[in-house]
Amino acid sequence: MITIISGTNRPENLSLRVSMAIAELLTSMEIEAQILDLQKLPKDFVFRNDVFGNPDPGFSAIVDQFISTANRFVFVVPEYNGSFPGVCKAFIDAVWPEQFKGKKAALVGLSSGRAGNLRGLDQLTGILHYLEMPVLPKRVNLIHIESMMDDEGKLIDEKTIKQLNHLLQGFTSF
Repeated sequence: MITIISGTNRPENLSLRVSMAIAELLTSMEIEAQILDLQKLPKDFVFRNDVFGNPDPGFSAIVDQFISTANRFVFVVPEYNGSFPGVCKAFIDAVWPEQFKGKKAALVGLSSGRAGNLRGLDQLTGILHYLEMPVLPKRVNLIHIESMMDDEGKLIDEKTIKQLNHLLQGFTSF
């Protein structure tokens, strides 16, 4: 099972739209996938989780469904302030490291600018390596992300869809 982590909790974010496009590509490859939308996290998960000794049943259910059952992760993370969103780091910190250890990861960065969250993906890679997660060396950095979507927010840029498809094909054999 692959869990796609839409790495922000900002309302109406484009990471979720890209995550949905990735889920569609995986489904077309007959690979089981699910999306963890960080907007769905309990508001107080940072303080109420097993790691900090104050468990929350709602948060524990999310970890069980999206982390424990997965053997691979695709992180879709936008650029926030030259890095990746703090909620994504807080989520990783609120899960026991053993839940991630040895599971593989692929990274997709998004930005409105020209770098596609290059720096943020470097920082996230360091964290995932610390958790002993192999990270696919090939990454996709999506620049000017708004221009790649139609009015309904569906990913329509054929070059981008090809890049994502190539990433996923490599990831499934990684």
